[in-house]
Amino acid sequence: MAEQTLTYEMLPPPPPPRSAWWRDERFLQFLAQAVFVIIVAGIGYFLFQNMVQSLAKQGMVLGYEFLESPTGFDISTSLIEHARESSNLRSIAVGVINTIVASLLGIVLATILGVLVGIASLSRNYLVNRFAWSYIEIFRNIPLLLVIFFTYTLVIFNLPAVRKSFHLPGEIFLSNRGLYMPKPLATATTGLYLIIGVVLLIGTFILVVKFGRRRKLDYFQMSLITLGIWLLGLLAAWLVLPEAPFQFELPRLKGLNYVGGAEFTPEFVAIVLGLVLGSAPFIADTVRAGIQSVSKGQVDAARALGMSGYLTMRLIIFPQALRVIIPPMTSNYLSLTKNSTLAAAVGYPELLHVSSSITSQTGRAVEMMSILMAIYLALSLLTSLVMNWYNKRVQLVER
Repeated sequence: MAEQTLTYEMLPPPPPPRSAWWRDERFLQFLAQAVFVIIVAGIGYFLFQNMVQSLAKQGMVLGYEFLESPTGFDISTSLIEHARESSNLRSIAVGVINTIVASLLGIVLATILGVLVGIASLSRNYLVNRFAWSYIEIFRNIPLLLVIFFTYTLVIFNLPAVRKSFHLPGEIFLSNRGLYMPKPLATATTGLYLIIGVVLLIGTFILVVKFGRRRKLDYFQMSLITLGIWLLGLLAAWLVLPEAPFQFELPRLKGLNYVGGAEFTPEFVAIVLGLVLGSAPFIADTVRAGIQSVSKGQVDAARALGMSGYLTMRLIIFPQALRVIIPPMTSNYLSLTKNSTLAAAVGYPELLHVSSSITSQTGRAVEMMSILMAIYLALSLLTSLVMNWYNKRVQLVER
């Protein structure tokens, strides 16, 4: 009896019953997702075919051959050569460059202003604190388009005439006709100088990082050292080269306007100023929230160690606040870039303004809309990629 019991216990347990494959949860999830994709693709195909048929009734065929046709209009602000005989593709390139320049300049200046105002809003000085909060509350609750109109009116009607322009350092002139500054012109050594600058920057960064880790320097100190050495290297290369890598064409007053140099129209000045004033309050509020996320105990400990307010902010508060600041700051940068389309309201030829002119000339609304969506999507994805990379750099690494 004992042997029979032992033999029975050593037998392997029977396998669990297998359910039918059409009842498997993984198969059902895959089937639901596949059905959803098919439905969305079917709706997209139906809309696309409807659009093609509508164009065919108007005697039009979907295509992008019009990009090689002459544009037929001038563009007031262009950082590359452009004329009426230029192709539509080159006009789009002008609009893209104008958009990128205005957006990048707006991002840099809005970040500087936003960080300063965000820190000022937490100041113990009553006047500084109230001034910062007033700026944030006023400009955050005014539509950005109105801010741009306000800055455009300010530039046009309150800046002096050309003959009484503000003469800024570096032969820079500001009037109601725009901003004029020296224009760099390439020479025979420009290419070599740029290569030297890139190599010098990479080499200096690598050396400073290795040296900084041994000396336990933070990234802010290493960045300042890298920048200083790089600028000194560029100055030395400028002096050593047989010919200056750049020559500067200075603006000069001739008649009723300036000639020569780089010209930035009042529309450009207005849109950059408007984007900065309208976007900085959101950045300031993001910075304020990030700073307040750092526990008060760490601030008290830093003060107990005798650290100054500047060192406490730079070494204790701000590095930790960046982990909270960067994700919403990405959204602020994306919004600023997309809000640059409002520049069309004051006549600045950014991408939307140029594409609207091309659409009115060619009637290719569908094709231009697809190009616009692709370009703005690429700009947004590139901005997100850079900010996500930086966000990973400042995140805490658990061990």
